This record gives sequence, C-alpha cells and structure tokens, in this order.
Amino acid sequence: MDLTTAVSIIKKDLEEAGDLLDQLSATAVNHMAELKLARSRVRSAAEMLAVLPGLKVEAKAEVEAEAKAEAEAEAEVEEVVEEVVEVKAETEAETKAEVKAEVKVEVEVKVAPEIPKAPEANKSRLADRFNDSGRMVEQLKKVRQDEAITSGMHARPITDIAAAIGINDKFYFIRELFSGDNKAYIDTITRLNSAASLGEAMRILDESTVMGSDPAAQSSFVDVVRRKFNING
Repeated sequence: MDLTTAVSIIKKDLEEAGDLLDQLSATAVNHMAELKLARSRVRSAAEMLAVLPGLKVEAKAEVEAEAKAEAEAEAEVEEVVEEVVEVKAETEAETKAEVKAEVKVEVEVKVAPEIPKAPEANKSRLADRFNDSGRMVEQLKKVRQDEAITSGMHARPITDIAAAIGINDKFYFIRELFSGDNKAYIDTITRLNSAASLGEAMRILDESTVMGSDPAAQSSFVDVVRRKFNING
C-alpha cells in the first residue's frame, strides 16, 4: 500500500464517522449500532495514521532503490561506450599501420633497381634457336602432333564424368558453376552419370548450375558431359 492510498482510506473513514455522528445528533432515538460503526471508522482512521510513518520510509526506500538502479544502468552504459571507443581506436590504429606497411612495400617495389639485360647474350640465344630451319620444321610438326593427341583424348567417350575431370578443372567448375559448393557439384555429377540421355543431362545442368555463371566454364563442362553420351562437340 502506498502513501496516497492510505490517506484516501483515512479520509473516507473520517467522513463516514462524521456523517453517522451528525445523524445521531438529529434524533433522540437510541442508535447503538450507528455509534459502534462510527467508533469503528474512527479506530480505522487512527490505525491508518499509525501506519503512515512506515509508508513514508518504504516510499523513500523505493525511490532510493530506483535511483540506485538508474545510476548502475548509466554506469554500465558508460562502460560499454568506453569499450566501443577503445575497440574503434585499436581498429583504426591497426588499419593505419597496415596501410603504412602496404605503402612502404609498394614504394620499395617501385624504387627497386632494374637488372640490366644482356642484349648480346639474348641475341646469341635467339640466333642459336632459329639458325637451323630444319629444326624449326620438326618442332612445328611435334607441336601439331601433340595438339592432335590432346584433341583425340578430349573427344574419347567416357563412362564417369568425375574421373574425366582433372583436379584443377574440378575446382574451377565448383567455383564458377556451383558457387563454391562442393556437395552440389558431387550431387550433380552423380545425377549426370545416371542420366539416360544428353537431353536429360542438359536439364539437370539447367537445374543445378548457377544462373549467369562463366560461359567458358559452362562450355568446358558441357563438353565433358557430351563425351559421356559419346557425342562430339
């Protein structure tokens, strides 16, 4: 019970007791019940008056507790703000140090002296390489043979798409066609190996690969899939 409520109860009891006493004064009839009720209201008011000092103390304690809680909350907020400011200052200092280090490295790279070339030695090596025209013809023939062998290997039918993809191409396809999702790549390869036709395989690719991915990666991957169904590009 707060102080305001106690005062309101006291006021009501005193008003009712006063009304009862006024009624008794206006008549000569014996009204014992009214007298008892009036005494009860007066006693109730007296009891409430006795409680008032305690209510004041409680109210004061509540106010002090609220003030203390507010002060503690403000202190916590100030501590958090100070921590944020310290972290921000440390981050800015680290960033400045990194930028200075990068600028220093870049300046050192730009200032690094160039190593003089040996033009005479280069001319000599070029002359030795192209002096014999017959040797050049043989080298060109070998290059063409290597290209033909590579082309034949790429056109050879396969039974397992995963086995036909080299490790470098695998990571290339995962990055460009599957947004780096290795599981999606493996699941798609499994579905492609189980496809009954090239048309079904193309539908699987449309559903599984990323829209707008690298055209070169798409073309290379489709070439491997075509080999699975023994269809040359």
